[in-house]
Amino acid sequence: MIFRVTTVISLEIERRRITIPAEMQGVVTASSERARYRNLLQKSLASQLRYTETLGSAISETTLKRMVTKYSEQLAFQPLTELRHWFTYRSGAYIEPGYPPLFYGAVKTSAFSPNKSAESAIGEAIAGCLGQRLYRCRKLARPNHDYPDIVMERPDQTYLVEAKATLASREKIRQIADEEIPSMATMVISSKLMDTRPVVGLIVGTFFDSENHYSVCITEIDYDET
Repeated sequence: MIFRVTTVISLEIERRRITIPAEMQGVVTASSERARYRNLLQKSLASQLRYTETLGSAISETTLKRMVTKYSEQLAFQPLTELRHWFTYRSGAYIEPGYPPLFYGAVKTSAFSPNKSAESAIGEAIAGCLGQRLYRCRKLARPNHDYPDIVMERPDQTYLVEAKATLASREKIRQIADEEIPSMATMVISSKLMDTRPVVGLIVGTFFDSENHYSVCITEIDYDET
């Protein structure tokens, strides 16, 4: 009898909720065209930027592969293998002992980087999976080269999901999520005019700490109609 061991990836999740005040909705619309209004929006929301909830979850590698197929915009071939290869490389496994690095007289040098398609594919898979698991949504549409990454729904609400992912640092993914707030807020305010149900924006950022541990920050964006 052959036993197959399934790798389980732990997810450390931070979550926050940002509500756009009714009096700021005009500023949100203008922020897409004017940097001044974008800065004003960021200042008005500063008190809501703290992550107030911490959750723990896990996903099997088998399920994650299925989520990649379901939600990835990129036709990425074995992104989990690519990610594993990057962590192996970064650990120094491929650096030969006793040999100096080759020197090239380039004017500009660039550091080695992981496969960006693999990063994006797994980030989108995590976003879609948590949309299903935490918000009880189903996929309504997967826009191709458009914003947001995923449109999801449940009977009482529509969810607009934008996925971000990085191997840089946990602080970097938080920064990326903060920078995405004006764009998502604009989309939420615009979409509410065309939908009979409330519209919620989700920015799901994923930092890959290791092969088996991801840090995820979720930003929920809705609006105050009063």
